Amino acid sequence: MEIDHTNPWHLVSTGAEAPETVTGIIEIPQGSRAKYELDKETGMLTLDRVLFSSMYYPANYGFIPQTYCDDGDPLDILVLSQIAIVPLCLVSA
Repeated sequence: MEIDHTNPWHLVSTGAEAPETVTGIIEIPQGSRAKYELDKETGMLTLDRVLFSSMYYPANYGFIPQTYCDDGDPLDILVLSQIAIVPLCLVSA
């Protein structure tokens, strides 16, 4: 499998101060009931599903670029903030 270097998963660094401080790419803003996922082929966000209950994401949810877990996805990250962070925003955490 050839790596697409235009995809944020591969293009963005984990951060110069990793592992103490890492770069996170937000996929889902806190308070959202929409679950977005990064499409591995295009690098675009896709709407995976809408939570049809009173459940919502209590924190900004995303991933750490250039990481890889056993499930084939990058490492997850939860970013606590006073505001909802827009999807595909880079944050240092």
